[in-house]
Amino acid sequence: MALHPSLILATTPINTRKMFRGAVAVGLPLLIALTRGEFLPAVYGGVAGFYTLFVDYGGETSERIAAIIYMTLGMLLAGIAGVAGHYVPGAGLALLVGFALFAGWLQGAGGSVEFIGKYWLVAFLFGDSAPDLPPLCGTYLILGGISGILSILLSLKLFKEPEYQTAPMLREAARHLMRRRHNNGAFALYFAVLVLSGYLLGQWLGLLRFYWVPLTIAIVTVYDAHHSVHRLIQRLVGSMIGVIAGAAVIYYVNNEWVLALLVTLMAAMTPAAQARNYWVAVIPITALVMVLLDFGLQRVIASPMHFALARVENTVLACALCAVGSGLYLRMLPKIEAWQAKQHKPGVY
Repeated sequence: MALHPSLILATTPINTRKMFRGAVAVGLPLLIALTRGEFLPAVYGGVAGFYTLFVDYGGETSERIAAIIYMTLGMLLAGIAGVAGHYVPGAGLALLVGFALFAGWLQGAGGSVEFIGKYWLVAFLFGDSAPDLPPLCGTYLILGGISGILSILLSLKLFKEPEYQTAPMLREAARHLMRRRHNNGAFALYFAVLVLSGYLLGQWLGLLRFYWVPLTIAIVTVYDAHHSVHRLIQRLVGSMIGVIAGAAVIYYVNNEWVLALLVTLMAAMTPAAQARNYWVAVIPITALVMVLLDFGLQRVIASPMHFALARVENTVLACALCAVGSGLYLRMLPKIEAWQAKQHKPGVY
């Protein structure tokens, strides 16, 4: 039986330099955490280090480092905002809508900037979900960003040549934003409504780690609504396989050093998997996140099966909401584009 078009494997060359960078960016914070016994804060260092892979697409070194700095500092502030939102009634929801609108408005600008906006939203969701996080988590988040920068510098030193740029970075994305024929308000609103719906529904249903629902929606929803449908299919397939792999690691491996090594290997594998298909990349991504959370919250997680089921139900719910949202948005898109065309003034880009 033929695979769905969104699941067909590609033959794109594997970026071995990016694999090296992933291992350094994730492995260094975990190594420091192991020597200090600070497992919970290390989760945020590992996540931040991992995210540096997705905002760095090669090219000019200064621009690559700037992208990681913007991502890291923005995530730190967004995480603090998530924690602080619990102290003022209604502030959490208002901040969530604000971050979601901003992330939605940035979509369509280009790879690096799009992911920076989404990761700020993700960091807010992390902070909002755990208002009692120790300040050391922020320190490790910064360490994750520094590890990403260090991985770039080490890569340049070892490979002796600049890394080819594969997607828009900061300046190119800024040009895309300025050349828009509209203000992207419709997509930003659509994006924010989806994220808010997932957040409220996950809370209402009392799901374990309900923040995975809006988080998954934010990652799956892309500027091209047609592509979002393919993306959610890829996410579902990859997540189902990744959940099994992650649960197996959590069940059979209890040594912290081995767990850290496996997480580092998963980070290195992700760029290789990306070269084949997004759903293949979701397998190590899902397993990595599960193992990282287990690494930091071993006394909180009831069992690997309970943990795996929670991940599955959150992913399925998020993808279902994305499917409904994409269908509605695609039906409204002709009217939205017609309205945008009327608002456009000749000569203004």
